Amino acid sequence: MYAAICDHYRMQPTRNNPGVAHENGSVESSHGYFKRRLCQALYRRGSFEFESMAQYQAFIEAVIARLNAKCAQKFELERPRLQSLPHYRTADYEILNSRVSVHSTISVRCILYSVPSRLIGQQLTLHLYHDQIVGFVGTTQVVELPRLHVHGSSTIRRARCINYRHVVESLRQKPRAFLHCQWQEDLLPDADWRELWQQMKRDTEPNTAARWIVEALYIAATQDQEVEVASYLKTELAAGTFTLPRLQHRFNLMKSLPVPEVASVQHELSSYDQLFQPQSSTPLESLRDPDDGAQTPQAQPQIGRAHV
Repeated sequence: MYAAICDHYRMQPTRNNPGVAHENGSVESSHGYFKRRLCQALYRRGSFEFESMAQYQAFIEAVIARLNAKCAQKFELERPRLQSLPHYRTADYEILNSRVSVHSTISVRCILYSVPSRLIGQQLTLHLYHDQIVGFVGTTQVVELPRLHVHGSSTIRRARCINYRHVVESLRQKPRAFLHCQWQEDLLPDADWRELWQQMKRDTEPNTAARWIVEALYIAATQDQEVEVASYLKTELAAGTFTLPRLQHRFNLMKSLPVPEVASVQHELSSYDQLFQPQSSTPLESLRDPDDGAQTPQAQPQIGRAHV
């Protein structure tokens, strides 16, 4: 890949001398300088916590923009001399293959990911980016997952990335499986849902609590109302008026589908009269090829054996 980049931009690649560490200084020093600038920017911010990965990425890009501003004038002078970009984007991902297990999961680099249950048994072709995993069945994209990284200093480099939306439909058929599921904490979206689950177990028997929480997760997934469902559960459980039918009725899960009115028009019976009309026959002479008359086959002479 590096050779193709050098060939496209007409650059001559060189090799470092073995054992001469300072020859990498022009590259490694700028990388270390950026890391120090980023660390100082985080200190000035007052916190290393971000609400989302997108917010952290935007913060990094802002630091890079301030660094690039120092050489912006020189870059504009060189821009007219630069070669055009390649016609096709260079593949910035790694390709792996993985089969979806019966538990609707795949294992990628010692990390367990959940995928939609409809993919159970399928062989997926995975494109590993630095921040996401894109799965294909053949040439059709079927799933997109956030990529999880485990720090290298961790003693156990294993983790799970479980999305309840992938398995909630299958779990709804057997809600009691939630009680003994190893991913129970991962299936609950956040701390508010975990607190609601603990309260349900205190208020009622475990089997009923499992039905409640699974049905609530199903509604949150299918109607994309995770926050609204959690808020409703919190209010109803605090008042002691929560029931499963009330939850389903609140989010129109029990609402019958409207029956559309179909306007049918009876066709005219006279349209059948055309079936009793004689079909116009075409003379056979008109179907013959005009050249066929000139090529009349001649009778072949029969050669027989003379009897003496």
